[in-house]
Amino acid sequence: MTDLLPDGTRECERCGLPMMPVSESGGVVTLECANRHRHAIPLPSDPETRERVRTWIRRRGAQLHVQHERWEAEEEYRAEMEKKQPRLIRPSDRHQQTRQTAGMVREEAVHTEGLWVGVVRTEAGRSSSWHHHGGYESVIYVITGQVHLECGPGGTTKFHAREGDCIYLPPGEIHREGNDGLEESEIVVVRSGSGELVVNVAGPAA
Repeated sequence: MTDLLPDGTRECERCGLPMMPVSESGGVVTLECANRHRHAIPLPSDPETRERVRTWIRRRGAQLHVQHERWEAEEEYRAEMEKKQPRLIRPSDRHQQTRQTAGMVREEAVHTEGLWVGVVRTEAGRSSSWHHHGGYESVIYVITGQVHLECGPGGTTKFHAREGDCIYLPPGEIHREGNDGLEESEIVVVRSGSGELVVNVAGPAA
């Protein structure tokens, strides 16, 4: 049985379920039933039947598009919910796939909507480039080593922090961090806000 029914479908020879046109290529139409059985036939020469076949194909394409959008939304929701579940984050779970600034290395530990937490390391005797964190406010906690931070108009405000100290930076504050100690410094950074996390700039605010 190769002929189509008047509505552009046909019965599946294997299970008897209706077979709908699902694709057309090179003058060949592929039909498929609910059991995923497939069959290929020549594109009908009759204009009316050919248009019915193409209508079925367009309709299936629209349904797949809607289904794909729903799957994407569900996956995005699932990923966001996973981020909000309690979890243990070990050092090996941190990654550097986050915006970087020359002179330091950032490792992201947590990134959810409105929150970023990570670890930043700076080699002894090095300073980062100037940057700011957009709409995020930041708290820096020094774990090891020394941190020399410059900010304010012309970079004239300076903080020298050591182990156990914290530094607070308001949103948009242009700054750079240096390590004027003899060993690598390591800090934990917590940011809260929205927008772009890291904006690298040429120099301090005037």
